[in-house]
Amino acid sequence: MAEFLNKEKLLEWIPKIIETSEKELIIISPYIKISDKIFNLLKQAEKRSVEITLIYKEGELSKKEREKFDEIENLNLLFHSNLHSKCLYNEKYLLVTSMNLYEYSQKHNREMGVLFRRTDDEANGWNDYKKGKDDDSIFQDAIEEIGSILSSSDFEKESFKTKTNKFDISIIKSNKDFAFDRCDLLNTFSKNKKFIVFQDGEEWLCRCDDFVDNVHLIIENNRISIELNFDESRTLNIYERLKTNSYQYDYRIIDCFRMFWTSHKFSPKLYSYTKHKIWDFDQNSKEFLEGYFKGLNEFFKLLKPEIAKTKK
Repeated sequence: MAEFLNKEKLLEWIPKIIETSEKELIIISPYIKISDKIFNLLKQAEKRSVEITLIYKEGELSKKEREKFDEIENLNLLFHSNLHSKCLYNEKYLLVTSMNLYEYSQKHNREMGVLFRRTDDEANGWNDYKKGKDDDSIFQDAIEEIGSILSSSDFEKESFKTKTNKFDISIIKSNKDFAFDRCDLLNTFSKNKKFIVFQDGEEWLCRCDDFVDNVHLIIENNRISIELNFDESRTLNIYERLKTNSYQYDYRIIDCFRMFWTSHKFSPKLYSYTKHKIWDFDQNSKEFLEGYFKGLNEFFKLLKPEIAKTKK
C-alpha cells in the first residue's frame, strides 16, 4: 500500500532505497548537492555493481559535484532542460517526493513524498496490506514517465557498462517491453514458428498463431494455453481422449510439462513439471529454451494424431 512520508521519514527512505538497490537505481533530482552520507552510499552501491542513473536539471550541477560523480564508475549522468520531477526508483521501491538530492533541502525545507512498493518483503504475513506491494499499474505508469524523461535527456557521463555495451535499464522496461523481449528470444529458438506480442486486458503476452493448423499457442507467464479452433463437437472428441480429471493433482506429464484439461469448454493448459532438469536452467539460456521447445514438440506429437482422428 502507498505510504505517505513526511520529512523525517523521507530522510530514512532516501538512503534505504540506495542501500536496497540490487542491480539498478534511478535518481531524478533537478538540484543536486549530496551529503557525504549519500555519496558513500552511492560508492557502496558501485561496489555491489549497481548500475546508477542520475538525471538533473541542465545548468544546475556545480563543478565540485561533477567531480564527485566522476569517481563513481557505474554511474550514468544525464541532464534535462525542463526537469522539475523528483524520484528514486530501484527493483523494490519507487519514491516520488518534493525533496531534491540537495543537502540544504534535507536540513531546512518542509518536504513530503509517497512510497510505493514492488515487493512484499516487509509485509508481516499475506494480509499485511500496509506494507504489501502496490498495484502493478502504478509502476507501469511511472515507468512510462521515467522512460520519457530519460529519452529526452542528454548524456553528460556514461558508466563503464554503457560505454562498453549499451545503455539498457531493466527496471524501466514495461510489461509490453518484456513481452517483446520474450517473443524475440522465443523466435530465435522456434525456427519457423513466429511469436508475436498481443494484449489481453492489462497483460502483454506472447502468441503463436497456427503452431499447427487451427491451434494457437499463448504463453502466459508461467503457463501455456492451447487454443483449439474447431467446432465444439470436434473439440469434445479430442478432449475425451486427452482429458485429465477435475482434481487438483490430476495431470498428464508430457516431457517437461504437466498438462491439465478438465473441460472441453476451456483450453488445455501446460505448466512446468519442476522435476524435469530443464527448470533448473536460467529461462533465457540456450539449454532451457531448447528443452522448452522439445517439450512443446512432445505435446504436439500427442495432440496432432488426435486432431487427425477427428477430421470429417
